[in-house]
Amino acid sequence: MQFRALLLAAVLGGCASQDIGAFSGGQPSMSPADWMAGTVDGYGVVTDRFGTVKSQFHAHEVGSWDAAAHTVTLVEHIAYLQGSADPPTDRTWRFVETAPGHWTGTAPDVIGTAVGEQAGNAWHLTFRQELPVGGHQIEVDVDDWRWREADNVAVDSSTISKAGLTLATARIAFVKAR
Repeated sequence: MQFRALLLAAVLGGCASQDIGAFSGGQPSMSPADWMAGTVDGYGVVTDRFGTVKSQFHAHEVGSWDAAAHTVTLVEHIAYLQGSADPPTDRTWRFVETAPGHWTGTAPDVIGTAVGEQAGNAWHLTFRQELPVGGHQIEVDVDDWRWREADNVAVDSSTISKAGLTLATARIAFVKAR
């Protein structure tokens, strides 16, 4: 009986989301207007739910900030490494600041609108995406966190799930051009 209670607590605890407010004092700021403007390169791995590396990739991002429209445009190019069969991916995000620390985002493969929050050195983005898997498109939920660790360094962790079950996790180290 105690084992079941511990297991249930562990499962339910895994469903809880981190509070963005916990990072409100973190520095340097992860404000999309600052971090996303310019050129950023990311190096990452995707692991399945068992921890097996499924792919490695390089992400190249170029962003611009339009202060008058409170909008960030971010152009991403993702190239997969190590003999991956996945073709390169291009995506253009458009993020709009709807209130201080609150953002919405759109991209061609995003279903509906992404919801973003920023506080201190953290950025949290959730969205539904069409993801190519085995020659088919499947709808997945993405829970993405990025933390700015230094002026030109950030780390990212994205959980990809379907029907509440984690399918994969992407971990990325980002370096911003100075």
